[in-house]
Amino acid sequence: MADTYSSFGKFLLLKQRSQDGLGTLWRAGEMERDSFRRIIWLRRFDQAGLNRTALAAETAVANQVSQVLKATNVVRNTVCGSEDGVPYAAWDYVPAQPLDQLMVRAASEQFPIAIDNALLIVEKLAAALAAAAAVELQGEALVHGFLVPHLVMVGNDGEAMVAGFGLARGLRANLDRVAVKRTAAPYLAPEVLANAPATRRSDVYSLGAILFQLLSGQPLPADPAGRAAALEHPALAFDEGPVPADVLAILAKTLSPRPDDRFASAADFKRELEKLLYGGAYSPTTFNLALFMDRLYRNEIEQEDREVQRERALDVAAHYQPPKADEPEAPLPAPSRTGMLAAVIGGAVVLLGVIGYLVLSRPASPPPLDQDAQKKMLQELVNTQVARALKEKEDQLNQELQSEKAKTEELRKQLATQKQGPAAKQISPEEQQKLQRELTAREAEQKRKEDELAKLKQQQEAEAVKARQQQAQASAKLTLQPTAIPTAMPPAPVAVPPAAPAQAPAAPPHAPTAPPAAAPPAPATAEVPVTTGLGSGVREGDLVDFTQVDVQPQNLVETKVILPRTVMLARSPISGYVILRALVNEKGGVDQAQVLRGLQPPRPEIDNACIEAAKQNRYRPATKDGTRVKTWITVTYHIVIQPPR
Repeated sequence: MADTYSSFGKFLLLKQRSQDGLGTLWRAGEMERDSFRRIIWLRRFDQAGLNRTALAAETAVANQVSQVLKATNVVRNTVCGSEDGVPYAAWDYVPAQPLDQLMVRAASEQFPIAIDNALLIVEKLAAALAAAAAVELQGEALVHGFLVPHLVMVGNDGEAMVAGFGLARGLRANLDRVAVKRTAAPYLAPEVLANAPATRRSDVYSLGAILFQLLSGQPLPADPAGRAAALEHPALAFDEGPVPADVLAILAKTLSPRPDDRFASAADFKRELEKLLYGGAYSPTTFNLALFMDRLYRNEIEQEDREVQRERALDVAAHYQPPKADEPEAPLPAPSRTGMLAAVIGGAVVLLGVIGYLVLSRPASPPPLDQDAQKKMLQELVNTQVARALKEKEDQLNQELQSEKAKTEELRKQLATQKQGPAAKQISPEEQQKLQRELTAREAEQKRKEDELAKLKQQQEAEAVKARQQQAQASAKLTLQPTAIPTAMPPAPVAVPPAAPAQAPAAPPHAPTAPPAAAPPAPATAEVPVTTGLGSGVREGDLVDFTQVDVQPQNLVETKVILPRTVMLARSPISGYVILRALVNEKGGVDQAQVLRGLQPPRPEIDNACIEAAKQNRYRPATKDGTRVKTWITVTYHIVIQPPR
């Protein structure tokens, strides 16, 4: 199989996904000896006639930006460079489709992109630009400067991610190339096409241009007169009628030819878009976008999953070229380790959600468990799932360690045989040194895995001690208060991130969870009597136990967690879950948010950032007997921070 692939420096090109005026986009693998360090998306700027020198000059800036720009809607772990004179940008692989190809596919399949999905995609792109604006580059807020669909990936899970931060100046230097201008002109602001510097307002224009094409199925005309005519009476794709007036108003402001008439920044545009998105006329959800992707690409998604699984197991030794002596090989990226454990624990949380929901939503024909009993039961489920995840991680590490030991021993034998046997005369000193270096690297990797396994066992012991303490405290509390009655602190659902497409679109599943025994009690002002009766005496604004509401709160606006800069620049990885309880009022706002279970080891600044994000969330309120009521829910944030490489 290896002979069917070609290499590009340290990358093995696996499959070309698209070709455009900028070059080619590949699914590729970053090689390390006989296996892949990671699967990646690889954008090669290999279009004939490009000014590659101008692009290559920007790769150092792009790598700097990648170190500090970490956001949900920005591609992860970007590395830029040049191989054989061809500039490239590589980032972590996620199952996704290039936005330009998605729009072409929707047009060819006569499969319209719903207004809700179009608005949601652009809202996610605006979130990426808003996150970038918080980063300073040479004393100024970072802008993208060359936002085109060809540098946007729409995930099969309904997320959207932007690539190319830091490369804009090199790309704009190529606008005099016919292929590049034909590709980019429909999406760049008039002043950028006239060689003016890119600004936050020009990025806003690009957002509007992408939204226009998502809605109409056609890109904006390249010439200014044609653009003005296209915006007079724009129509939805496939003769589905005119663009709604409320959307058209945003488009008109975003695509104004005068920069001062546009939104001042992507953040301002996003706020205005959110008013439209969540004001009632539209129902955007990440799940529905994931469902659209599945319907449009179902066969390709299944085929790609099989291909990637096969590619991860490839032996790439025949293609691998060791790094030069003066360029030591970089260590394995942390995401491969923490990502696996996070995925396992994430699965455990989802499983817990299903179990807890079934337990707590079952008709209460027998007397319901009191609140402390529910907490104890759910805490035991949490502890069981965490212990299982850690055990699976331990088994995986043991397997990897045994494999590494076998490879190390094989190298030792090979080196000893070559030094002592007849073959020693036929081996050059350089080859012996190469084998010795590889043996040293294997021994270092083996030691790293042994250290990681030791730390994992310590974590298992700590979790076991904590679980025993929680059980003892819960049992003591139940013994002291055998007749405890639930008040305003019912176990509430964990808000599962919308990127999991297994959820139902109308009401995302929620998992009940419980505070650990050490969690502080709610303030007395929050303890409003809970309505539990089934009669018609429920009034608007009453606080109702989550298990008694007819319709659960449904997330409309999920605010991203904005972490302090000191946290984002941490020197060691941070990974874990922050679980909050939030009081959703009858208007869908969040009155209170409190920590049930913080990050471990404790990071109060991260917990507080999650609280601030939860307070900005907006929901469709819960109802009881057709009346809007308050209820407590639980919100979970998955925090993963990788140190700059």
